[in-house]
Amino acid sequence: MGNACNGCFQKEIIDPSNSTQPISSKPIISFEGVNEETKEPKSSAQRKSKPKIAAVTWQKVKEVNEAVTAVITARPKTAEDIGMINNALNSHFILRNLDEDSQRHIIDQMKHFSVNSGEVITQQGMPGKYFFVLATGRLEVIVNGIRQNMLKPGTSFGELALLDDKPRTATIKSAQKSTLWGVDRMTFKQAVEAVNRMNYEENKLFINSVPIFEILTTQQKEALLASITTQKWDNRQTIVKEGEVGDLFYIIKEGVVTCTKDGVEIRQMVKGDFFGEQALLYNSKRTATITCVGAVKVLCIGRGSLLEALGENLQQVIYRNIQKKAIEKSESLKNLTKDQSQQMMDTMKIAKFSPGEVVVSKNSLQGAKLCIIMKGRVRGPLGVYETFACIGDDKINQTCTQNNIENYVADSEVDIAQISKEEFEKCLGGVVVPATNNNAALVVLKQVQLLRNLPKDRLKALIHVLRIVDFRDGQAIVQENEEGDTLYIVKTGRVNIFKENVKVRTLTIHDYFGERSILFNERRSATVVAEGNVTCWTLEKNDFESIIDFSMRTQLLKRIELQDNTIALDQLVMIKPLGKGMFGNVYLMAHKEKGAFYALKTVPRAKIVAYGIYESLVLERKILLQLDHTMIVKLVKTFKDNKRIYFLMEYVRGIDLFDVLRQLGLLKEDDARFYTACLVVILEYLHKREIIYRDLKPENIMIDEEGYPKLIDFGIAKIVNGRTYTTVGTPHYMAPEVIMGNGYNSAVDWWSLGVMIFEFVFGTVPFGENEEDTYKVYEKVIEHNLVFPTNIKHTLSLKSIITQLLSVKAASRTGGSISKLKKHKFLSGFKWEKLFSRGITPPYVPKLRSLTSEASKAAKSKKNFLDNILRDEISAETPMQPSKSKAQIPANWDEEF
Repeated sequence: MGNACNGCFQKEIIDPSNSTQPISSKPIISFEGVNEETKEPKSSAQRKSKPKIAAVTWQKVKEVNEAVTAVITARPKTAEDIGMINNALNSHFILRNLDEDSQRHIIDQMKHFSVNSGEVITQQGMPGKYFFVLATGRLEVIVNGIRQNMLKPGTSFGELALLDDKPRTATIKSAQKSTLWGVDRMTFKQAVEAVNRMNYEENKLFINSVPIFEILTTQQKEALLASITTQKWDNRQTIVKEGEVGDLFYIIKEGVVTCTKDGVEIRQMVKGDFFGEQALLYNSKRTATITCVGAVKVLCIGRGSLLEALGENLQQVIYRNIQKKAIEKSESLKNLTKDQSQQMMDTMKIAKFSPGEVVVSKNSLQGAKLCIIMKGRVRGPLGVYETFACIGDDKINQTCTQNNIENYVADSEVDIAQISKEEFEKCLGGVVVPATNNNAALVVLKQVQLLRNLPKDRLKALIHVLRIVDFRDGQAIVQENEEGDTLYIVKTGRVNIFKENVKVRTLTIHDYFGERSILFNERRSATVVAEGNVTCWTLEKNDFESIIDFSMRTQLLKRIELQDNTIALDQLVMIKPLGKGMFGNVYLMAHKEKGAFYALKTVPRAKIVAYGIYESLVLERKILLQLDHTMIVKLVKTFKDNKRIYFLMEYVRGIDLFDVLRQLGLLKEDDARFYTACLVVILEYLHKREIIYRDLKPENIMIDEEGYPKLIDFGIAKIVNGRTYTTVGTPHYMAPEVIMGNGYNSAVDWWSLGVMIFEFVFGTVPFGENEEDTYKVYEKVIEHNLVFPTNIKHTLSLKSIITQLLSVKAASRTGGSISKLKKHKFLSGFKWEKLFSRGITPPYVPKLRSLTSEASKAAKSKKNFLDNILRDEISAETPMQPSKSKAQIPANWDEEF
């Protein structure tokens, strides 16, 4: 689930111009004239002025009742009823795009409504709940008290209620006794989800059962599933014909087919069997004819779709995956960096060998080349080598003067990926042994919280100044209260941490200690003692400072400040309110002693109970605790007491991107490229952690005091392994698959990015720009009529990346992977490493006023800020209708806060 709580006021943390705007289904109107924080004039030149739009969330605020006087029954439907409902479904874009199984399932769920004359079915201005098809009778359509139309049998209304609870635009009243077929939103969504979830799980089982797909990664299999289409064939129809060139692969989902060769039946195939796999690997001719025995349903995948989804043809993907696995299994190669492995695989050539052919000659030097077996078996001096095995990996990092003992000979048809020692060393950027040793240290440094966001060139520089120091059992490595200037990283062994002679914890391989000594003039806060023999990498303060510049040091200090989980509520003073939302408030706070600024989000327990949002709060905390990225807002700590829950967050000073765009006007391509690259990095970070953001838009991105983006508001983010089905997000930025409810994954975020890039350079969103009605926006998104303005000239590469990201085929949006997206022509040559060190000049840096005087005044106040929070809560509206009772909320739901 998403979290409506965070969504209500996370924006207000950094955009005081919105400080009085509660979240609702109505648009949030941006402050016009000047920005409250910057006092800079706003310009809308070349960019259409429009309000900020709130996201559609899953959160229910009110119970919705419609057709309250109707008699509702589960009456069986006649063939005539089913035909009429089918016709009605196919008259609406949302419903006609559903597959046949979903439509049938929805019809099964529809109930029979009977109303007398003069009864109200839907009320203008009230939230919608039902979709109706009029079976008999006549209905009046009334707008603002005036009859506008009469509905006859066979017509339908209320389809938008199947997506959300937006207010009805008209009152529908019975002009005579009438009957209707109706389905409510929850039943509709559950029905569509049930069918699609079942199909997805079944299709996944089919995919997992196909041998050629075994080597694919989970992500690649997901792309494969997104590329599947369903076909139905009738009795005696021919699906493939012997001798024809084919490019489709088939899996039988229902029914039986017969396989014939030269007119002779070879076998019959049933559910779960597959045919045509060679079509995905090679552009080959069909070796048999496949004919239906009765009705047949098949899943099919085309070579073209697969190429779009995976970024390469299937054979290349399979071979690349085999190479990766072989490298991971090799003791000699597993420490290669991702870039080195990539370079090596790109350099390797595929060679084919027939049975009995020599693969590696006994007359060649040991380690002269490295081979990875992609297919088949090779017999060598130590036995048989099969797929995933390496030959020569143990010798390629040595200087050898002897030849191989025996020949390595192909035992079957064999495909080998091979690379010479010289090419291999070139890929590593130097001699093998030092390079692989450095890689091990590089892996460790990247795990050190203090250093993980440093650019690669700085990490490599640090490697060269690391020293290795050995300590004997029981030796004190550092002493509590002594001065220190060294960071230690445990290479081997274990160390024990003591505070005032009390053991507090144990550190082991790749853990680190002493990091504050290289950034602050602090004495050691604990004694560290070796348990057994210990080896550490050490980094001296002088070496560290010679490599890390002032800007990077400042960033590191900020991140360390945000990692201080020892802060208590009574150490904070309130400076001012930042925002008020439906579920709670946000305040600007300062640390009494350190003066550091924070944003404190407060959520009253009364509202948690009233709106049933405890699951959202738990999920929000779980997601935010996983995130530590310089371009994502950071959670410092959570608190709780008997009145409320608290989130202590990073305070981000700046302006949201929505307002920045209105000041900059239409972006130049270089500026659009900067923001695009930042968002690609952010999404890559989230998706690696299986987090889908689901509401990417300019309003949810802050431009901080240095001009760099920072993603905020994780109100409807979700951890997803596979697919999810909830309709959430902001309509103009919502991917088609979210609207349709067919199930979606992280690809929806890439769609939203495509919308944003379009908006960056053309000043409008690509679908539904002039529409305010949610239903019409959804309709424009589904229509997918992507048109580039002709009065604004831009490069083909820019239009190409927009077109790719806005593909209706979700699996095609990254071009196969995020690494491939980064290599898109529009982004090629971008200095990705410089983003982390903030070495790229941003398009816009906000001018911010000082908060020193306000902080000083707040520090002198004797008031308890909890009293201010309570006063604000009392003055806020009382929840109208609780959605859940207190008894339904687990007593220990907040135990981790």
